[in-house]
Amino acid sequence: MKNIKELIVLGRFHFIFGGLLLYSLGYLLAVSSGISLSMDRFLWGYAILFFAHLSVSYSNDFFDAEEDRLSKPTLFSGGSGILVKHPELARTARNIAISLIALSFITAIGFIYYYQFSSLLLLYVLIGIICGWFYSAPPLRFSHRLYGNIIFALTICILVPGFGNYIASGTITSEMWAFTLPLVFYGYAFTIGVQIPDINADRINKKRNYASTFGEKASYRAIAVLCILATIAVYAIPYLFSLDLNFRAILIFSFFPLSASIFGLAVKRLDAEKRIMAIISSIFLFTALCDAYLTLSYG
Repeated sequence: MKNIKELIVLGRFHFIFGGLLLYSLGYLLAVSSGISLSMDRFLWGYAILFFAHLSVSYSNDFFDAEEDRLSKPTLFSGGSGILVKHPELARTARNIAISLIALSFITAIGFIYYYQFSSLLLLYVLIGIICGWFYSAPPLRFSHRLYGNIIFALTICILVPGFGNYIASGTITSEMWAFTLPLVFYGYAFTIGVQIPDINADRINKKRNYASTFGEKASYRAIAVLCILATIAVYAIPYLFSLDLNFRAILIFSFFPLSASIFGLAVKRLDAEKRIMAIISSIFLFTALCDAYLTLSYG
């Protein structure tokens, strides 16, 4: 109990907020297709995700504790730094991660029973937990592999909003499929961005992610290209899908990450942390604005 503050910081709850935004986006996309909005269903479904998502913060810090000694913790990278200062909490962090995974499964079982939902939900939860656990856990350690970027992007920006969509509708709606491509682009940009401040430490630790493999300049260029592609994808959605959504508004929202990515590429006098903060915050903002628009239009 004397370390309760450190254990809370270890959870890195600001990442949980991002997960809530993405889950809400998927749920609200289902609502825009005609599914009724049920707050108890929304909250119960989110509880499943909350426990699973929170477990990732504890497991990642546990498995990356030694490597984080070479990193400077920032809001979005380098770990929490707690296990570097308090290695005696490592076992507790691992136990919390496992306990949260168990809570996620128990909550999912309760959801299936109460709503007479498909038991395939457990498989969905299992896939998400595997992706989160092995992001840093051996032997897979996705964060050490070049292909780990795309796995991270698919997990965060497709699996998470897709989960909200699935909880609301029992399937994946056309609206969710339409958002898949821009979300993948933003997810890939996000995962490259959080790696940039740790390039030197990752190279020493022999992490072969995108940023450590190709370098800082190439990473900023890739982020800018990905945000451009995301804006193009949003623009193209009305021509590819017949949906009752105002994509003019969503297209305007996409200019925030686009502008931030160009800013990060062009303004080299700022340090990496500030440039990345602008880019990542703009992706969060895009998601929040989409949520607000869908809530006002269909909620």
